[in-house]
Amino acid sequence: MTSWPDRLPSGNQKHGALERLTAVIRDVESELAAIKAEHDPLASHIFVSRRHYRNVNDTRRGKRRDMTARLSFNTAWRAWLSREP
Repeated sequence: MTSWPDRLPSGNQKHGALERLTAVIRDVESELAAIKAEHDPLASHIFVSRRHYRNVNDTRRGKRRDMTARLSFNTAWRAWLSREP
């Protein structure tokens, strides 16, 4: 019993597989670049509002802070829903 397959891939098969793999990697990299370039207002809002929420001084048992967070989230959510796909 041998550990090698009966038929090893030829040089042309390896080259073709490598070319296909390279093309797929390029496609994935271009998609990732497009995703990174796209501005997502909801994600930006969540990032900024969490920092703001932690730093706000509130004297009304947190009610003012919670109301501000809810209102700003609703605004960002509407903006995210109205964006073009």
